[in-house]
Amino acid sequence: MAEINFYYLEKPTLSNLKRIFNSGDIPFIRLSKFLDPVPRVSKPEFNRREKIGYYNRQEASAILDDFWQSSEFIQFLEATTGLKPKFRAANHICYSAGDYSLLHTEESESRRLTVTYDFTKSWKQEWGGYDLYTSPENDPLICNRDPGSLMIVKLEEKDLSCTRYVSHKAVSVVQMDRIIYDLD
Repeated sequence: MAEINFYYLEKPTLSNLKRIFNSGDIPFIRLSKFLDPVPRVSKPEFNRREKIGYYNRQEASAILDDFWQSSEFIQFLEATTGLKPKFRAANHICYSAGDYSLLHTEESESRRLTVTYDFTKSWKQEWGGYDLYTSPENDPLICNRDPGSLMIVKLEEKDLSCTRYVSHKAVSVVQMDRIIYDLD
């Protein structure tokens, strides 16, 4: 099973992460080199998913599905956010040249904690494919690809997120486990 980098489990680090998470307009933390060692990615069995005007991408079962549901990881989320997340779903998502998702895909979502682990091997910023989080009252949160990072974002009922259009010039693919936890 995957293991959290020991640095992120130290009490002073957990306390600091919780403070940082709760200080943003859109509460979030991004943790580089989150897993140690980085898990080997097996080739998932993808299914092409398209809803015109909403998304076009490939999806499979989450690579680290058991880990995202584990008590160890959920306790980590509780310690770093101060929230009580309840696992809802996990998928492995792949965006290649021309793929996208749009913000209105999530218009009917409730309060949630969105967690993204980035399996992308190499990426150039000019290829797009960045993650975008919006809230009606705040500036958007834009996150470029960062291989091996974990992104944790709290989204309220009217908040939205998406992975923006991947340029046709991209010669690599965006790969991530995306996990959703419900919040009361």
